[in-house]
Amino acid sequence: MGTLDGKKAIITGGGTGIGFEIASKFLAEGADVLIAGRTEKKLLDAREKLSSDRGRVLCCPADIAKEPDVKNMFRAALDGWGRVDILINNAGAMRMNKPLTDTTLEEWNSVIHTNINGTFMCSREAAGIMKKQKTGKIINISSMSGYIANKYFHPGSYEVSKSALSMLTKVFALELAEYKIAVNAIAPGYYDTQPNRDFFSGNAELSSKVLDLIPRGKLGSIEELGHLAAYLSSDAVAYLTGQTIIIDGGYTIW
Repeated sequence: MGTLDGKKAIITGGGTGIGFEIASKFLAEGADVLIAGRTEKKLLDAREKLSSDRGRVLCCPADIAKEPDVKNMFRAALDGWGRVDILINNAGAMRMNKPLTDTTLEEWNSVIHTNINGTFMCSREAAGIMKKQKTGKIINISSMSGYIANKYFHPGSYEVSKSALSMLTKVFALELAEYKIAVNAIAPGYYDTQPNRDFFSGNAELSSKVLDLIPRGKLGSIEELGHLAAYLSSDAVAYLTGQTIIIDGGYTIW
């Protein structure tokens, strides 16, 4: 406990799911957090669940696909704290799950723009702040789908965007290393998130097939992702940068 005492962290998509779990873990470890997302009510509800001390949880409605929103998010953090120590790029567009040959340019762009350009804009703004501080951590939430084409699903813009995140992680890590800023990524496999629960509960046969491809034989617990994000964000990990850690119950071993 207390591995992030005094740290100030921005978590995009922090109102629900994995982002919410990371925010909860960061608070438990002593950090203050700014949770961002497109729906203000979800953010306010999340703040009520996360902490009775509202001063430790800032809320900022923001769509990472919109540059003015991104800039406003970092402005809000600086107004509240005067610094940003950690950025968790968690927000992103979901899988279309349709053949590329049936995908419109608008559908393609909606995923590519959010997942690549949105992450780029957030990281760029964070880098500008962290370079002046000469310290910082940026963690991108990617996916094992950046390394494989998942069986039983249509690969497409989602997989391409997550693959690009691995190189974006490397390039930012290279450019920011001299400023003692580490940039890494976490690539989860199938986790016990609400969207996955909803999907698999209505597709028992597909659920069984997918679980059979996971050597651990189950969906992952999002608590693990909170622990890993906190560990990578702590001072205990200083030399690791430019890496994507796949955490998938062994799915990509095959």
